[in-house]
Amino acid sequence: MSAPARTDYSMTASPGRRLPVAVRAGGCVIEDADGNRYLDACGGAMVMLLGHGHPRVVEALQRQAERIAFTYRFSFSNEPMMDLAERIARVAPGDLEWCFFNSSGSEANESALHLAVLYWELQGRPGKIEFLSRVTSYHGSTMGALSLSGSRWRAPFELLLRKYAVVPNADTAAEGAAALEAAIMSRGAEHVAAFVVEPVTGSSGAAVPLPDGYLAAVREVCDRHDVLLVADEVITAFGRTGRWFGVEHFGAVPDVITFGKGIGGGILPLSGMVASRRLRDVIERSPSGFSYGHTFSGNPLACAVGCEVIDVIESEGLVEAARVRGEQLHARLAEIAGRHPVVAELRGLGLLRGIELRAPGGGRFRAADGMSGKVSAEAKRRGLMIYPCPTPVGTEHMDALLLAPPLTVTEAEIDEIAALLDETLASVEAAL
Repeated sequence: MSAPARTDYSMTASPGRRLPVAVRAGGCVIEDADGNRYLDACGGAMVMLLGHGHPRVVEALQRQAERIAFTYRFSFSNEPMMDLAERIARVAPGDLEWCFFNSSGSEANESALHLAVLYWELQGRPGKIEFLSRVTSYHGSTMGALSLSGSRWRAPFELLLRKYAVVPNADTAAEGAAALEAAIMSRGAEHVAAFVVEPVTGSSGAAVPLPDGYLAAVREVCDRHDVLLVADEVITAFGRTGRWFGVEHFGAVPDVITFGKGIGGGILPLSGMVASRRLRDVIERSPSGFSYGHTFSGNPLACAVGCEVIDVIESEGLVEAARVRGEQLHARLAEIAGRHPVVAELRGLGLLRGIELRAPGGGRFRAADGMSGKVSAEAKRRGLMIYPCPTPVGTEHMDALLLAPPLTVTEAEIDEIAALLDETLASVEAAL
Protein backbone atom coordinates (compact mmCIF):
# COMPACT_ATOMS: atom_id res chain seq x y z
CA MET A 1 0.00 0.00 0.00
CA SER A 2 1.30 3.43 -0.92
CA ALA A 3 2.10 5.90 1.83
CA PRO A 4 -0.57 8.61 2.14
CA ALA A 5 0.16 11.83 0.28
CA ARG A 6 1.14 14.77 2.45
CA THR A 7 1.61 18.45 1.84
CA ASP A 8 5.27 19.10 1.06
CA TYR A 9 6.58 22.53 2.06
CA SER A 10 10.16 21.81 0.97
CA MET A 11 11.63 23.13 -2.28
CA THR A 12 11.98 20.39 -4.85
CA ALA A 13 13.82 19.92 -8.11
CA SER A 14 10.73 18.17 -9.48
CA PRO A 15 7.73 20.49 -9.00
CA GLY A 16 4.41 18.86 -9.81
CA ARG A 17 5.89 15.38 -9.63
CA ARG A 18 5.80 13.36 -6.43
CA LEU A 19 9.14 11.74 -5.73
CA PRO A 20 9.36 8.50 -3.78
CA VAL A 21 10.15 9.08 -0.11
CA ALA A 22 13.33 7.23 0.90
CA VAL A 23 13.04 5.79 4.41
CA ARG A 24 16.05 3.48 4.84
CA ALA A 25 19.22 2.40 3.07
CA GLY A 26 22.15 0.07 3.49
CA GLY A 27 25.07 -0.75 1.23
CA CYS A 28 23.91 -0.41 -2.38
CA VAL A 29 20.19 -0.51 -1.60
CA ILE A 30 17.62 2.24 -0.89
CA GLU A 31 14.03 1.51 0.17
CA ASP A 32 11.14 3.96 -0.10
CA ALA A 33 7.98 4.45 1.96
CA ASP A 34 6.01 2.27 -0.47
CA GLY A 35 8.34 -0.70 0.02
CA ASN A 36 10.12 -0.36 -3.32
CA ARG A 37 13.80 -1.34 -3.54
CA TYR A 38 16.38 0.58 -5.58
CA LEU A 39 19.90 -0.57 -6.42
CA ASP A 40 21.98 2.60 -6.10
CA ALA A 41 24.55 2.50 -8.91
CA CYS A 42 25.35 6.23 -8.83
CA GLY A 43 25.40 7.18 -5.14
CA GLY A 44 22.84 9.92 -5.71
CA ALA A 45 25.36 12.33 -7.18
CA MET A 46 28.50 10.19 -6.87
CA VAL A 47 28.50 10.59 -3.07
CA MET A 48 28.28 7.10 -1.55
CA LEU A 49 31.93 6.08 -1.53
CA LEU A 50 31.35 3.35 1.09
CA GLY A 51 27.70 2.65 0.39
CA HIS A 52 24.80 3.72 2.58
CA GLY A 53 25.23 3.58 6.33
CA HIS A 54 28.63 1.93 6.67
CA PRO A 55 28.58 0.81 10.33
CA ARG A 56 32.06 2.05 11.18
CA VAL A 57 31.29 5.51 9.85
CA VAL A 58 27.98 5.65 11.74
CA GLU A 59 29.80 4.66 14.94
CA ALA A 60 32.44 7.35 14.38
CA LEU A 61 29.66 9.92 14.03
CA GLN A 62 28.06 8.79 17.26
CA ARG A 63 31.35 8.82 19.18
CA GLN A 64 32.24 12.34 18.06
CA ALA A 65 28.71 13.68 18.67
CA GLU A 66 29.09 12.72 22.32
CA ARG A 67 32.30 14.78 22.61
CA ILE A 68 31.97 17.99 20.60
CA ALA A 69 29.99 18.61 17.43
CA PHE A 70 30.93 22.19 16.51
CA THR A 71 33.82 24.59 16.85
CA TYR A 72 34.19 27.99 15.20
CA ARG A 73 37.43 28.13 13.26
CA PHE A 74 38.45 31.59 14.46
CA SER A 75 38.06 30.54 18.10
CA PHE A 76 39.25 26.92 18.31
CA SER A 77 41.02 24.18 16.42
CA ASN A 78 39.81 20.61 16.96
CA GLU A 79 41.38 17.16 17.00
CA PRO A 80 39.30 15.54 14.20
CA MET A 81 40.24 18.37 11.83
CA MET A 82 43.94 17.95 12.59
CA ASP A 83 43.64 14.15 12.35
CA LEU A 84 41.93 14.33 8.96
CA ALA A 85 44.50 16.79 7.60
CA GLU A 86 47.27 14.41 8.72
CA ARG A 87 45.61 11.45 6.99
CA ILE A 88 45.13 13.36 3.74
CA ALA A 89 48.70 14.68 3.75
CA ARG A 90 49.85 11.06 4.09
CA VAL A 91 47.98 9.78 1.02
CA ALA A 92 48.10 12.89 -1.22
CA PRO A 93 50.60 12.96 -4.09
CA GLY A 94 53.78 15.04 -4.18
CA ASP A 95 54.15 17.80 -1.61
CA LEU A 96 50.41 18.36 -1.18
CA GLU A 97 49.98 18.55 2.58
CA TRP A 98 48.09 21.69 3.70
CA CYS A 99 44.36 21.04 4.20
CA PHE A 100 41.27 23.18 4.60
CA PHE A 101 37.77 21.77 5.10
CA ASN A 102 34.30 22.93 4.06
CA SER A 103 30.92 21.29 3.48
CA SER A 104 30.27 21.13 -0.28
CA GLY A 105 32.30 20.70 -3.44
CA SER A 106 31.23 24.17 -4.56
CA GLU A 107 32.67 25.62 -1.35
CA ALA A 108 35.91 23.67 -1.87
CA ASN A 109 36.36 25.16 -5.33
CA GLU A 110 35.46 28.65 -4.11
CA SER A 111 38.12 28.28 -1.40
CA ALA A 112 40.68 27.27 -4.04
CA LEU A 113 39.91 30.53 -5.89
CA HIS A 114 40.37 32.50 -2.66
CA LEU A 115 43.64 30.70 -1.97
CA ALA A 116 45.04 31.41 -5.43
CA VAL A 117 44.18 35.11 -5.32
CA LEU A 118 45.66 35.47 -1.82
CA TYR A 119 48.82 33.61 -2.83
CA TRP A 120 49.52 35.96 -5.74
CA GLU A 121 48.64 39.04 -3.70
CA LEU A 122 51.19 38.01 -1.06
CA GLN A 123 53.69 37.45 -3.87
CA GLY A 124 53.27 41.09 -4.87
CA ARG A 125 51.15 40.32 -7.94
CA PRO A 126 47.62 41.46 -7.03
CA GLY A 127 46.56 41.66 -10.68
CA LYS A 128 46.43 37.88 -10.98
CA ILE A 129 42.72 37.43 -10.30
CA GLU A 130 41.49 35.68 -13.45
CA PHE A 131 40.84 31.93 -13.74
CA LEU A 132 40.67 29.50 -16.64
CA SER A 133 38.83 26.19 -16.99
CA ARG A 134 37.68 23.87 -19.75
CA VAL A 135 34.65 24.41 -21.96
CA THR A 136 33.06 21.09 -20.94
CA SER A 137 33.27 21.08 -17.16
CA TYR A 138 31.31 21.39 -13.94
CA HIS A 139 32.81 22.84 -10.75
CA GLY A 140 29.82 23.77 -8.60
CA SER A 141 26.76 25.97 -8.18
CA THR A 142 28.10 28.96 -6.22
CA MET A 143 28.91 31.95 -8.39
CA GLY A 144 32.67 31.50 -8.57
CA ALA A 145 32.45 27.75 -9.09
CA LEU A 146 29.65 28.18 -11.63
CA SER A 147 31.78 30.73 -13.48
CA LEU A 148 34.40 27.99 -13.81
CA SER A 149 31.79 25.60 -15.20
CA GLY A 150 31.06 25.13 -18.87
CA SER A 151 27.75 23.39 -18.29
CA ARG A 152 24.03 23.75 -18.88
CA TRP A 153 23.58 25.04 -15.31
CA ARG A 154 25.08 28.41 -16.29
CA ALA A 155 22.19 29.56 -18.47
CA PRO A 156 19.87 31.29 -15.95
CA PHE A 157 22.77 33.16 -14.34
CA GLU A 158 24.92 33.93 -17.37
CA LEU A 159 24.86 37.70 -16.92
CA LEU A 160 26.20 37.32 -13.37
CA LEU A 161 29.05 34.96 -14.22
CA ARG A 162 32.66 35.42 -15.32
CA LYS A 163 33.77 33.83 -18.60
CA TYR A 164 36.29 31.41 -17.14
CA ALA A 165 35.38 28.20 -19.03
CA VAL A 166 37.13 29.13 -22.28
CA VAL A 167 39.82 26.47 -22.74
CA PRO A 168 38.66 24.05 -25.47
CA ASN A 169 38.61 20.35 -24.72
CA ALA A 170 41.40 18.47 -26.48
CA ASP A 171 42.02 14.98 -27.79
CA THR A 172 45.79 15.08 -27.24
CA ALA A 173 48.21 16.53 -24.70
CA ALA A 174 49.77 18.80 -27.34
CA GLU A 175 46.38 20.21 -28.33
CA GLY A 176 45.48 20.74 -24.68
CA ALA A 177 48.71 22.58 -23.90
CA ALA A 178 48.31 24.78 -26.98
CA ALA A 179 44.70 25.59 -26.06
CA LEU A 180 45.68 26.58 -22.52
CA GLU A 181 48.63 28.65 -23.74
CA ALA A 182 46.37 30.53 -26.14
CA ALA A 183 43.83 31.22 -23.39
CA ILE A 184 46.53 32.50 -21.03
CA MET A 185 47.98 34.79 -23.68
CA SER A 186 44.51 36.07 -24.55
CA ARG A 187 43.85 37.08 -20.94
CA GLY A 188 47.44 38.09 -20.25
CA ALA A 189 49.56 35.91 -17.98
CA GLU A 190 49.89 38.83 -15.56
CA HIS A 191 46.13 38.49 -14.90
CA VAL A 192 45.69 34.69 -14.68
CA ALA A 193 45.82 33.15 -11.20
CA ALA A 194 45.05 29.49 -11.91
CA PHE A 195 43.83 26.86 -14.35
CA VAL A 196 41.20 24.49 -12.91
CA VAL A 197 40.67 21.05 -14.45
CA GLU A 198 38.88 17.77 -13.66
CA PRO A 199 41.08 14.66 -14.13
CA VAL A 200 37.91 12.78 -15.09
CA THR A 201 34.70 14.65 -15.80
CA GLY A 202 31.64 13.96 -13.67
CA SER A 203 28.15 15.18 -14.52
CA SER A 204 29.45 17.24 -17.43
CA GLY A 205 30.39 14.70 -20.07
CA ALA A 206 30.13 11.50 -17.99
CA ALA A 207 33.53 10.08 -16.99
CA VAL A 208 35.78 11.43 -19.74
CA PRO A 209 39.42 11.04 -18.60
CA LEU A 210 42.09 13.55 -19.61
CA PRO A 211 44.16 12.50 -22.63
CA ASP A 212 47.47 10.76 -21.91
CA GLY A 213 50.14 13.32 -21.03
CA TYR A 214 47.64 16.20 -20.79
CA LEU A 215 48.17 17.02 -17.12
CA ALA A 216 51.96 17.06 -17.43
CA ALA A 217 51.71 19.24 -20.55
CA VAL A 218 49.44 21.84 -18.96
CA ARG A 219 51.57 21.72 -15.79
CA GLU A 220 54.52 22.89 -17.88
CA VAL A 221 52.46 25.69 -19.44
CA CYS A 222 51.24 26.82 -16.02
CA ASP A 223 54.76 26.83 -14.57
CA ARG A 224 56.12 28.83 -17.50
CA HIS A 225 53.48 31.53 -17.07
CA ASP A 226 53.32 31.54 -13.24
CA VAL A 227 49.80 30.11 -13.18
CA LEU A 228 48.67 27.72 -10.46
CA LEU A 229 47.22 24.34 -11.43
CA VAL A 230 44.11 23.23 -9.50
CA ALA A 231 42.64 19.74 -9.89
CA ASP A 232 38.94 19.46 -9.09
CA GLU A 233 38.62 15.99 -7.56
CA VAL A 234 35.28 16.49 -5.84
CA ILE A 235 34.17 13.25 -7.50
CA THR A 236 37.43 11.42 -8.18
CA ALA A 237 39.34 11.67 -4.88
CA PHE A 238 39.82 8.91 -2.29
CA GLY A 239 39.88 5.81 -4.43
CA ARG A 240 37.01 6.34 -6.85
CA THR A 241 39.22 5.85 -9.94
CA GLY A 242 41.34 3.01 -8.52
CA ARG A 243 44.01 5.40 -7.19
CA TRP A 244 43.84 7.60 -4.08
CA PHE A 245 43.54 10.64 -6.35
CA GLY A 246 42.59 10.86 -10.00
CA VAL A 247 45.68 12.91 -10.91
CA GLU A 248 47.84 9.88 -10.08
CA HIS A 249 46.75 8.33 -13.40
CA PHE A 250 48.16 11.26 -15.33
CA GLY A 251 51.75 11.80 -14.18
CA ALA A 252 51.71 15.32 -12.74
CA VAL A 253 51.01 16.92 -9.37
CA PRO A 254 48.89 20.10 -9.21
CA ASP A 255 49.32 22.94 -6.71
CA VAL A 256 45.89 22.30 -5.19
CA ILE A 257 43.44 19.39 -5.19
CA THR A 258 39.85 20.05 -4.19
CA PHE A 259 37.69 17.19 -2.92
CA GLY A 260 34.19 16.50 -1.56
CA LYS A 261 31.25 14.12 -1.91
CA GLY A 262 32.65 10.71 -0.93
CA ILE A 263 34.90 11.89 1.91
CA GLY A 264 31.77 12.47 4.02
CA GLY A 265 30.77 8.84 3.59
CA GLY A 266 27.22 9.87 2.71
CA ILE A 267 26.77 10.61 6.43
CA LEU A 268 27.60 14.32 6.65
CA PRO A 269 28.52 17.05 4.15
CA LEU A 270 32.31 17.38 3.97
CA SER A 271 34.68 18.82 1.39
CA GLY A 272 38.00 20.61 1.25
CA MET A 273 41.28 21.21 -0.49
CA VAL A 274 44.87 20.13 -0.02
CA ALA A 275 47.56 22.56 -1.17
CA SER A 276 51.28 22.34 -1.80
CA ARG A 277 54.02 23.21 0.64
CA ARG A 278 55.04 26.29 -1.39
CA LEU A 279 51.56 27.81 -1.02
CA ARG A 280 51.61 27.07 2.69
CA ASP A 281 55.02 28.67 3.12
CA VAL A 282 53.85 31.92 1.51
CA ILE A 283 50.44 32.23 3.15
CA GLU A 284 51.49 31.25 6.65
CA ARG A 285 54.01 34.11 6.61
CA SER A 286 51.03 36.48 6.42
CA PRO A 287 49.72 37.66 9.83
CA SER A 288 46.14 36.81 8.80
CA GLY A 289 46.93 33.43 7.24
CA PHE A 290 44.06 31.92 5.26
CA SER A 291 41.20 33.85 6.84
CA TYR A 292 38.49 32.84 4.37
CA GLY A 293 35.93 30.08 4.72
CA HIS A 294 32.51 29.33 6.10
CA THR A 295 30.80 28.91 9.45
CA PHE A 296 31.11 25.12 9.34
CA SER A 297 34.65 25.01 7.95
CA GLY A 298 36.63 22.35 9.81
CA ASN A 299 33.55 21.00 11.56
CA PRO A 300 34.73 18.34 14.07
CA LEU A 301 31.74 16.07 13.53
CA ALA A 302 32.22 15.97 9.76
CA CYS A 303 36.01 15.65 10.08
CA ALA A 304 35.65 12.67 12.44
CA VAL A 305 33.50 11.01 9.78
CA GLY A 306 36.14 11.82 7.15
CA CYS A 307 38.84 10.21 9.29
CA GLU A 308 36.83 7.01 9.53
CA VAL A 309 36.15 6.99 5.79
CA ILE A 310 39.88 7.06 5.07
CA ASP A 311 40.54 4.41 7.74
CA VAL A 312 37.91 2.12 6.18
CA ILE A 313 39.35 2.63 2.69
CA GLU A 314 42.81 1.68 3.97
CA SER A 315 41.84 -1.23 6.20
CA GLU A 316 39.48 -2.80 3.63
CA GLY A 317 41.79 -2.26 0.65
CA LEU A 318 39.14 -0.30 -1.23
CA VAL A 319 41.43 1.64 -3.57
CA GLU A 320 42.55 -1.63 -5.15
CA ALA A 321 38.99 -2.95 -4.91
CA ALA A 322 37.80 0.03 -6.97
CA ARG A 323 40.32 -0.84 -9.66
CA VAL A 324 39.32 -4.52 -9.75
CA ARG A 325 35.57 -3.97 -9.51
CA GLY A 326 35.87 -1.16 -12.05
CA GLU A 327 37.36 -3.57 -14.57
CA GLN A 328 34.55 -6.03 -13.86
CA LEU A 329 31.95 -3.30 -14.32
CA HIS A 330 33.53 -2.20 -17.60
CA ALA A 331 33.55 -5.80 -18.86
CA ARG A 332 29.85 -6.23 -18.05
CA LEU A 333 29.02 -2.90 -19.70
CA ALA A 334 30.96 -3.96 -22.80
CA GLU A 335 28.84 -7.11 -23.03
CA ILE A 336 25.69 -4.99 -22.84
CA ALA A 337 26.96 -2.45 -25.38
CA GLY A 338 27.36 -5.21 -27.93
CA ARG A 339 23.62 -5.89 -27.75
CA HIS A 340 22.36 -2.29 -27.83
CA PRO A 341 22.83 0.08 -30.78
CA VAL A 342 21.87 3.01 -28.52
CA VAL A 343 25.26 2.70 -26.77
CA ALA A 344 27.88 4.77 -28.61
CA GLU A 345 30.85 4.63 -26.24
CA LEU A 346 32.04 3.39 -22.85
CA ARG A 347 34.64 5.28 -20.82
CA GLY A 348 35.92 6.01 -17.36
CA LEU A 349 38.32 4.77 -14.69
CA GLY A 350 37.80 2.55 -11.67
CA LEU A 351 34.25 2.79 -10.37
CA LEU A 352 33.42 5.93 -12.32
CA ARG A 353 32.00 4.82 -15.66
CA GLY A 354 30.25 6.71 -18.44
CA ILE A 355 27.97 5.49 -21.24
CA GLU A 356 27.47 7.81 -24.21
CA LEU A 357 24.22 7.32 -26.14
CA ARG A 358 23.51 7.65 -29.84
CA ALA A 359 20.34 7.99 -31.86
CA PRO A 360 19.17 5.57 -34.56
CA GLY A 361 21.36 6.22 -37.58
CA GLY A 362 24.44 6.90 -35.47
CA GLY A 363 24.07 10.61 -34.69
CA ARG A 364 23.39 12.30 -31.39
CA PHE A 365 19.96 12.78 -29.90
CA ARG A 366 18.53 16.28 -29.81
CA ALA A 367 18.45 18.11 -26.49
CA ALA A 368 14.67 18.20 -26.83
CA ASP A 369 14.56 14.40 -26.85
CA GLY A 370 15.73 14.32 -23.23
CA MET A 371 17.14 10.86 -23.83
CA SER A 372 19.49 10.55 -20.87
CA GLY A 373 16.64 11.58 -18.59
CA LYS A 374 14.32 9.05 -20.21
CA VAL A 375 16.84 6.23 -19.78
CA SER A 376 17.50 7.07 -16.13
CA ALA A 377 13.74 7.31 -15.46
CA GLU A 378 13.16 3.88 -17.02
CA ALA A 379 16.04 2.46 -14.98
CA LYS A 380 14.55 3.90 -11.79
CA ARG A 381 11.19 2.35 -12.67
CA ARG A 382 13.01 -0.99 -12.75
CA GLY A 383 14.77 -0.34 -9.46
CA LEU A 384 18.15 0.93 -10.72
CA MET A 385 19.55 4.37 -9.93
CA ILE A 386 21.87 5.84 -12.57
CA TYR A 387 22.87 9.46 -13.23
CA PRO A 388 21.75 11.26 -16.42
CA CYS A 389 24.30 13.57 -18.07
CA PRO A 390 22.83 15.72 -20.85
CA THR A 391 25.80 17.84 -21.93
CA PRO A 392 26.24 20.71 -24.42
CA VAL A 393 29.24 20.03 -26.67
CA GLY A 394 29.86 23.19 -28.68
CA THR A 395 26.77 23.70 -30.80
CA GLU A 396 25.78 20.04 -30.40
CA HIS A 397 24.19 18.04 -27.60
CA MET A 398 25.40 14.81 -26.02
CA ASP A 399 23.41 12.37 -23.91
CA ALA A 400 25.28 10.13 -21.51
CA LEU A 401 24.81 8.14 -18.31
CA LEU A 402 27.10 7.95 -15.29
CA LEU A 403 27.60 4.98 -12.97
CA ALA A 404 29.44 5.33 -9.65
CA PRO A 405 28.63 2.42 -7.33
CA PRO A 406 30.35 2.36 -3.92
CA LEU A 407 33.88 1.05 -3.51
CA THR A 408 32.33 -1.72 -1.42
CA VAL A 409 30.20 -3.02 -4.32
CA THR A 410 30.28 -6.79 -4.78
CA GLU A 411 30.63 -8.74 -8.01
CA ALA A 412 27.06 -10.00 -7.57
CA GLU A 413 25.81 -6.41 -7.29
CA ILE A 414 27.73 -5.47 -10.43
CA ASP A 415 25.98 -8.32 -12.23
CA GLU A 416 22.61 -7.06 -10.97
CA ILE A 417 23.41 -3.50 -12.09
CA ALA A 418 24.32 -4.81 -15.54
CA ALA A 419 21.19 -6.97 -15.81
CA LEU A 420 18.86 -4.10 -14.90
CA LEU A 421 20.66 -1.73 -17.27
CA ASP A 422 20.37 -4.33 -20.04
CA GLU A 423 16.60 -4.50 -19.49
CA THR A 424 16.38 -0.71 -19.38
CA LEU A 425 18.20 -0.18 -22.67
CA ALA A 426 16.11 -2.87 -24.37
CA SER A 427 12.93 -1.12 -23.24
CA VAL A 428 14.16 2.30 -24.40
CA GLU A 429 15.25 0.98 -27.79
CA ALA A 430 11.91 -0.70 -28.32
CA ALA A 431 10.22 2.69 -27.88
CA LEU A 432 12.45 4.55 -30.35
